[in-house]
Amino acid sequence: MEDVKITCEGDDRDYFTAERDGRDIGLKSYHDGDFCISAYASPAKFRTFARGILALADEIDGGEVAEAPKPTRAPVVGDKVRILEDDPGNRTGEFVGLIGTLKVEDPNSFGYTPFLVWFGDGSGEHGDRINGTWYVKRVELVDEPEPLADWERDLLDEAPADEPAPARSYRAKYVEEARELLAPFRTPGVEDVIKLAMWLANEDA
Repeated sequence: MEDVKITCEGDDRDYFTAERDGRDIGLKSYHDGDFCISAYASPAKFRTFARGILALADEIDGGEVAEAPKPTRAPVVGDKVRILEDDPGNRTGEFVGLIGTLKVEDPNSFGYTPFLVWFGDGSGEHGDRINGTWYVKRVELVDEPEPLADWERDLLDEAPADEPAPARSYRAKYVEEARELLAPFRTPGVEDVIKLAMWLANEDA
């Protein structure tokens, strides 16, 4: 998608542009055709901003879109997280809003950059926003279904019970016994097995 541009009514050399930059959206201002300043935020924040602009233009009611409830549990290693605060000593916020996997929670950082987040497949270098890693100061858990309780996991892990074997005819045991009795002497024929099975059945009668 091309950049979105709005030009000043009084001077077409003054304008704003909006563009997609990775997972964020950037807003840039220009005066006399020269770049002045830029601001980057998540798509959710820009949607709220856009609703406010539309409200000023009397198109719709403005206001923030109701947000989904925030997850209540703290993120742990292996969770999918969203970066809320970048490394304050080494970056200007370009990692804010990115989603990755929490790889390390460092208790020895004294709150400076306790979280190591990796992006994509983690194969890139440190500082790579696509497949690398980065230490940050604050993250939040990406809203996902709550983990299963132990008893729920046990239910899912249980192997399905074997179906009961079909009921056997009472004559089958005599046929099997007859074959076992005749086997040591010679390879039994069908007639021999049946005759001996009938005899065994009559003996039990």
